[in-house]
Amino acid sequence: MRNFLPFILLVMLASCSKTEQRQKRLQGDWTVQIVRIEDGEGFMFYDSAAVGSFSFDQGVLSGQVNYTYSYFGQYDVSDSVAFNNSNFSLSADAAYIQIARPTDTLQAKIIVLTQKQLTFEYYDYLQYRLKRFSLKKS
Repeated sequence: MRNFLPFILLVMLASCSKTEQRQKRLQGDWTVQIVRIEDGEGFMFYDSAAVGSFSFDQGVLSGQVNYTYSYFGQYDVSDSVAFNNSNFSLSADAAYIQIARPTDTLQAKIIVLTQKQLTFEYYDYLQYRLKRFSLKKS
C-alpha cells in the first residue's frame, strides 16, 4: 500500500491541474485558418481565406475575424465576429470557454487545444448557426 501512495498523489496532482494547463496553452495570439459555419438546416460552409486573429491574455479575449462563404453559388455571405476586451474563463472541466459579453455569455466548446492549434465552436442563437474557428498560434 505504501508503494502506491506516491503514485496516487501524482495522479491527483496531474488531474487537478488540467484547467491550469489548458489556461496556459490558451494564452497568446491565435491567427484564424478556417471558419466552418453550419446553418440551422445542417448545411456546412467553409472559408479557408478568413482574416483575423484572437488574443487570449489573463482572462481577457480580444480580436476580430472576418469571413465570407458562398451560399450554394447563389450569393456570398460576409460575416464577422469580434470580441473587445471580453472577460473569459474556462469551465470547471476545462471543456468550454465561457466568454462574457454585454448581453449574454457565450459557451464555446473546445474541440482541439494544443501548443500550436486551437479549434472552438459556439452556437449563434441570433443567426441560427454553429460557428467553428480553427486557429494556429502566432
